[in-house]
Amino acid sequence: MKKTMLAMLMALFSITAFAQRQDSDMTPEKRAENQTKQMTEKLNLSEDQQKQIYNLSLARAQKVKELREAQTIDREQMRASMETFNNEVAKLLTVEQQEKYKTMLEDRRGNGGSRGPRREN
Repeated sequence: MKKTMLAMLMALFSITAFAQRQDSDMTPEKRAENQTKQMTEKLNLSEDQQKQIYNLSLARAQKVKELREAQTIDREQMRASMETFNNEVAKLLTVEQQEKYKTMLEDRRGNGGSRGPRREN
């Protein structure tokens, strides 16, 4: 019984680790593409908006990748990068799209994205 339980736990942990690695191997271009696609679907972006959002997303994804590779991840830098990104995105959106985008962000923050609730330090 104990061996079976241990085997099940080990399988669960390995699946979780594998899923996390897949996401971390994503290129900045693929991240930008995915984010643009998601925003296009939810906000009904025009072609011009899609191009601008892609460029903003790509620049941010490249910056985040550089921070991760340099292993100098600073929460404040990441937060500032996200705030800058959100402000630049808001400038490109119509008033109606801005409201939807704000709701998207609140939903993501409310449930911690796909990672679950965040811990307070």
